[in-house]
Amino acid sequence: MSTSDQPDALTEARQQFQNENTEAAFETLTSEVQRLHDRVHELNRNYEHAVAKTEQLQADVTDLEATLEAKDQTIEALQDEVDQQEAANERLHDRIAAVEADNDALRAENTQLEDRVSTLEAELDRRPHIEWAGPDPTELAITSSEAGNTVKPYQAIRDRVDADTHELLEERVQRLEDGEANVIVRGEFDGDELPIERKIAMRKAGGDLSANKARATLVFPKFGGHADTRGGSQLVLSSSDVRAILRETTDRSEWPNETIKRTMQWTAKLTSRRDEKHDWGARDDENLLTLRHGRDGELELVADIDEYREYYAELEEAQNHE
Repeated sequence: MSTSDQPDALTEARQQFQNENTEAAFETLTSEVQRLHDRVHELNRNYEHAVAKTEQLQADVTDLEATLEAKDQTIEALQDEVDQQEAANERLHDRIAAVEADNDALRAENTQLEDRVSTLEAELDRRPHIEWAGPDPTELAITSSEAGNTVKPYQAIRDRVDADTHELLEERVQRLEDGEANVIVRGEFDGDELPIERKIAMRKAGGDLSANKARATLVFPKFGGHADTRGGSQLVLSSSDVRAILRETTDRSEWPNETIKRTMQWTAKLTSRRDEKHDWGARDDENLLTLRHGRDGELELVADIDEYREYYAELEEAQNHE
């Protein structure tokens, strides 16, 4: 008989009781109980083994998750390092460009100075001996002993009056660059003004301006007095200078770097000469003031010194006609 055809232990024990074979029936039941006990013990061992295996798998999963997280952190750190390196490279390129621009400006200035020296030397060589002639001061003349040319100082003084007006303007511009005066805005707008001029007028009239634009209207008038001359051709205002201006013009002493950056961006944008607002850009070379990264990566507002003088002269002329 196969195992499935054999009577189970209980059936066998029941038959043994019926046959009054009590001892055999008891042994059969005892053997079955022991078998069941062994089976339960085996199942318990299998269950404990399965639990231990599950715990080990869970620990392995936890380790794998930790490893993946560590790898993600490593990748993120590497990306940050790459971003920092790219930013450093950009600052280096800007610095190289600034140095090259300074070198070009210095070479141009040296050439101009050499030409000026040559001109002055030639003028000195051509200058003749001068003699005074004529008793009447209004008809006083200076006559060249070599060429016979005559100059009348009295008339020259009268002719000089118009030139003095120009010199006065030059003096005012110089006072601006020396920090002895601030940029003024024209009283009436004719369409040629910069956006920053309108914003300054709005602030003075109590108009509603964003915080960054309002700060830009404080920085711009102080530009000429705080900017450094670089290479004889540029006026440069650093972020440190902007922070100093805000400390001077407000009741705050601490200014976060991000606020300084946004203030400088708007100061540059509002000096745009473009008609459409969407064309305004802080780094546009067509601006009166242009934002750039300078030496050591510090943000700077830069103006061409000749363009700035011309702009200030226009303001002075507008004020004189009002």
